[in-house]
Amino acid sequence: MKNLFNGFIMAISMFTIIPMPYKSWRDEAVRHMMKLYPLVGLVVGLINYCVYRIVDYFNLSIILISAITMVTPFVITGMLHLDGFMDVSDALLSRRDQKEKIRILKDPNTGAFAVISLAILFIIDFAATYTLVENKVNIIGIIIIPIISRCLMALMLIKKDSMKESSLGSYFKKDTSKIDTVILYLFLLVSSISFIIIFNFKAILVPIFMIVSAVLSVNKSTKELGGMSGDSAGYGLVIAEVVGILCLCII
Repeated sequence: MKNLFNGFIMAISMFTIIPMPYKSWRDEAVRHMMKLYPLVGLVVGLINYCVYRIVDYFNLSIILISAITMVTPFVITGMLHLDGFMDVSDALLSRRDQKEKIRILKDPNTGAFAVISLAILFIIDFAATYTLVENKVNIIGIIIIPIISRCLMALMLIKKDSMKESSLGSYFKKDTSKIDTVILYLFLLVSSISFIIIFNFKAILVPIFMIVSAVLSVNKSTKELGGMSGDSAGYGLVIAEVVGILCLCII
């Protein structure tokens, strides 16, 4: 139980900028981080919703409320996943051979493809968030979307082969078991069903499209980069969440 708690604290500390009580890094607790990753998403979603409620209370303009609501998850996570999205976008859109794509992926400099991809992502994300804020009907869904995206990325990190160049991807999946996979599938199932309970049966399209977009994007990146990595997880997570927000504002 102590290692489980330490794993949760370590996951929050690593994947967000939320200040946590000091806990020394324990290798024996690392194996719990992936199955607790969806709970990190729950924390991010709750904070995002609370921020939305606060700024909405002060009757700010819809544009300003939308902008703050949109950027809050990126700020809470310290831009970690956004960094992975930009790195992988740079590599994949270069249309080079695998060796050169991996070199671009590891290059600390930001390329044109990363900037263009980020601009497109932000335009779609802002438009979808603006629609949610304007209608105010499905906005509570922003709590659940980060849970689903992290369920998906944790499952893929565990199940897919890691890139040889990605020691971090291998580190997180080390000593995980079938129980971890089952727990993640349960998180995914409960989160998906909650869309139907909170909204309506049509809302099941949100997790379905998130799953499809995550699988397609991660499969493409792992195929072209030779395996799964933390950057690939960030890439898939960001795409899945934007697709989720987009679906949420349409249903």
